Amino acid sequence: MSAEEVLDRNADQIVKEIGIPPCPAILTRLLRETRADEPDFRRVGKLVGGDVALASAVLKIANSPFYGLRTKAASVQQALALLGLAAVTHLVTGLLLRQAFSVSAGPCMERYWKTSMATSLISALVCREAGRGDGGVACTYGLFRDCGMPVMLNKFPIYADIFDGSALAPGEPVLEIENERYTTNHARVGAQLARSWYLPETMCHAIVNHHDAHCPDRIPAQAEADSLALIAIGLAAEQLYCSATGVVCHEWAVAGEWALSELDLTHTRFDALAARVSSSINQL
Repeated sequence: MSAEEVLDRNADQIVKEIGIPPCPAILTRLLRETRADEPDFRRVGKLVGGDVALASAVLKIANSPFYGLRTKAASVQQALALLGLAAVTHLVTGLLLRQAFSVSAGPCMERYWKTSMATSLISALVCREAGRGDGGVACTYGLFRDCGMPVMLNKFPIYADIFDGSALAPGEPVLEIENERYTTNHARVGAQLARSWYLPETMCHAIVNHHDAHCPDRIPAQAEADSLALIAIGLAAEQLYCSATGVVCHEWAVAGEWALSELDLTHTRFDALAARVSSSINQL
């Protein structure tokens, strides 16, 4: 068995052992409805609206500045009409991901979800600005990109020093430390979790390779253009969030030019995007 196969096998085992639902029942029903020849918007609205916490979260995000709706949605049904079925489905998928980790508490985990949610919304914004792919897909990718980290924290309590960054020197490759300790890493664990939730293989491929942006030659040759675009979008979104919150994004220093080139964004357009994010970040 190759080293790559060992890493994937261990990642799959971790996802299975911690008992996260492979795919929540509500998401299964929602996906079934969205894939129907004629989706029933009223049924979808009732399905999502029946979960008060989920419905409230969908409305909060839908009405955030990152979607730029001229008319604010007052109900899930209105959010469906304004955003579309695909966008709402992606929102619900990400929110259900957080619910799957509801047993985990503490300020460190709260910061993680706040950062993850903000980065996912910024990813959709970058996607629209660059005109690459689907904003809903980018949003979901932003949420799942690092989801392997809370999975590993649930499995290995000593992972806390990697999770909060205290075990890492500035710019130190996190995957190397994870591989040495656990014979797998959060990128592979996250990809396995995404597959168990029936997310597209393009997205799973981007998740497993998202820390290789600084070395594009390390990304498998068979990687699709859509996967590379997602990796670039995620990195750009992380930089925009870090810039707005006064944190340094070390990967941007070595891979930022690659990301801008991949997305065909000039520095001027990216700086304008940074200004928009900075003015909106506190409204989440």
